[in-house]
Amino acid sequence: MSNTLKILLCSDDDGVMVKTIKAVISSKGFEANTVLVRDQHDAESISKEIVDADVVYPDKAMITRDMIMSAEKVRLFQCGTGYDTVHLESAKERKIPVCNMPGITAQSVAEHAMYLMLALAKEDRDYGKEMNDGKWIRGGVVELAGKTLGLMGYGNIGKIHARMAHAFGMKTIACRKNRERGNEGLDYVDIVDFDYLLEKSDIVSILIPLINHGSCKTERLIGKKELEKIGGAGLGWLINTSRGAIINEKDLIESIKNGVIKKAGLDVYEAEPLPEHSELRRLPNVILTPHIAGDTKEALIARYTLIAENAIRVMNNERPQYIVNELQSVLR
Repeated sequence: MSNTLKILLCSDDDGVMVKTIKAVISSKGFEANTVLVRDQHDAESISKEIVDADVVYPDKAMITRDMIMSAEKVRLFQCGTGYDTVHLESAKERKIPVCNMPGITAQSVAEHAMYLMLALAKEDRDYGKEMNDGKWIRGGVVELAGKTLGLMGYGNIGKIHARMAHAFGMKTIACRKNRERGNEGLDYVDIVDFDYLLEKSDIVSILIPLINHGSCKTERLIGKKELEKIGGAGLGWLINTSRGAIINEKDLIESIKNGVIKKAGLDVYEAEPLPEHSELRRLPNVILTPHIAGDTKEALIARYTLIAENAIRVMNNERPQYIVNELQSVLR
């Protein structure tokens, strides 16, 4: 077996990625041939490079059935937290593991969700710039203490987010697929059903994965009806650091324009990068960030280290970590 493996990275190098991956691969006695396809929408280049790749990191690029079927050497699709970009049925057919990274970015994403909440509470004002410009503009803002935070999803990120909110004096409720499970040590979190959460929360924070098939489908889970329930309760704020397609974006835009959703903090969108002409860019009371919730230095190093370590595992014919649930039955 050759000690050189080709790792296709559907991402630009941030100065940490390639360096970290190569260092870990080298420490295990292998050599990494890292190939970057910087444009996540460049399907032609991805299709060309995937043919002889050993490991693929899709990041936010779509890995189609045709790509998977042409990838004769691929032994691993290593995703980030979400894995909705890989055509799972084709990977299952080829018996190629698809892995994600549960918990790797949890702290970073929870902190970013908290940042968006605080920015909304403070009216997203750049007080420092105002002061430097000689201004003295005061005005009422909102305290988070005493408000109810509804966590749509209660996994690794949700638990960290709940602890942060509790430290601010907020009441926290959460919903998840298995409501029967308890609050797992956080006695200040109440596990509730979906509709109750929408109707009773001041702020709803979306923390669930994007699933576009099956009985647990979450694609466009939040539409006009759900937005009206959120908007009719308390502050009527919405935070999304998960995936844009969980919300019907057209319905969200209309709900903000009509004053149903009072404020929103969004890090993810149905189309990414967010198109320049998107109405979201021009709406008041909306804070937008460019899908960076999980991109802290600490999280990035942990992410790239796991890519390299799982690559070594499959090259050594070992089982990689964190195979997604949909493929567990065929990859025992």
